[in-house]
Amino acid sequence: MDFRNTLELHLDSMKNKNLNKFISTVRLEDIILIMPNGTLIREKDKFLELHRSWFEDNDWSLNYEIINIEEASEMAYALININYNDCDEKGNIIKMNYFLNLIFRKYEGMWLLIYDQNTIYK
Repeated sequence: MDFRNTLELHLDSMKNKNLNKFISTVRLEDIILIMPNGTLIREKDKFLELHRSWFEDNDWSLNYEIINIEEASEMAYALININYNDCDEKGNIIKMNYFLNLIFRKYEGMWLLIYDQNTIYK
């Protein structure tokens, strides 16, 4: 699968909360995740548990727009604008916009995510 198809699979599986498809696009052994609050996650188990819990939550939804893609023979990145909607424990609506920076690396012919950084903007 080429990079753009892998990227679309990754983003669509996130939007549709399909954990198995999402994980198929991630290199868990090398993953770095930076959360919007600055928390750094490098552990495979923490990354999996965070996404498992997030995908099980039915309150949120998101839409995305790809802003930029750069692709070389072994590495590629995408900058994505995310519009995120959720509810807090009291049912209050939360709207958030953030930039999602994804870096993929080619391993044995497959593009896999190795870096995921989220930056909130107003």
